[in-house]
Amino acid sequence: MKKLLLTTISIISLTFVFGQKTEYRFGFSSGLFSFSGRSSEAISHINYSKYLNTAYTNNPYGSKQELCYGVSGTMKRILKNNLVFGLDLAYEQLRSKTSINLISDYNGTSTNSYSANGKTLLNFDIINLEPFVGYRLALNSLSFDITGGVDVGYCLHANEKGKATATDGKVYKTSLDRKNITTDARPRLQFSSNYKNYGFYVGYSFGLVNFKSGYIGGINECYSRIFRFGVTYLIH
Repeated sequence: MKKLLLTTISIISLTFVFGQKTEYRFGFSSGLFSFSGRSSEAISHINYSKYLNTAYTNNPYGSKQELCYGVSGTMKRILKNNLVFGLDLAYEQLRSKTSINLISDYNGTSTNSYSANGKTLLNFDIINLEPFVGYRLALNSLSFDITGGVDVGYCLHANEKGKATATDGKVYKTSLDRKNITTDARPRLQFSSNYKNYGFYVGYSFGLVNFKSGYIGGINECYSRIFRFGVTYLIH
C-alpha cells in the first residue's frame, strides 16, 4: 500500500514539469455508506446485562445504508492531452445502519428475550487520501472528468451507538468503541462535471480490507461500500 501511494505521488509530481494547468478545489460531500460481505447484516439484536453493566449490538456491521458527509481539498493537474492526475484529501464521517428487532436481557442467572424496535449506527471518523488519474472532456466553459483512484482511509475513531425500545416500553442503549482496523483501501471510480468555478461529482468506492479480520469463530467477512456525491469550488 505504501509503495503504491509513493509511486502515485511521484508520478503526479513529475506532471508539473510537463503539465499545462493545475486546479485547486474545495468541496463538500455526502453519500451513503454501508457494509457488504457474508458477515454484514440488515437486522441484529442488542445483548444487555444489568448484572455485568454491559450493552452491545451483536453485529453492528450493518448492510443498510446511512447518510455520511465530509469536506475535502483537491489538487488536479490537467495535461495537454487532457489526461488528469491529482490528489484528494478529505475528512469524512461515515455511518452504517443495522435495525434492532430483539433485546437479549441477561439478569445474572438467565436470559430473557424481548421484541424491540430500534437501530444501531456504526460511526467512523476518517482521514481519506485518494491519488487518482483520468481524462477530461472540455466543451467551452463546461468540462467532464472521469477518474479512477484508490481511497486510503485512516480511521481516527470508530464507535457504536444503538437505541431500541422493547415491547415492555424499556429503552436500551449501547455506546462503545468499535475501532478494529486502522487503514481501509478502496478502489474508487468518479464522474465530475465542472462549470466555471463550480463542480458536481458522483463516485463509488468498494473496500478491500476486511473489517472483521480480527474476529475469531464463524464467518468473518465485512467490507465497506460508499456511494458519494458532492459539490466543489475552484479556488485557483
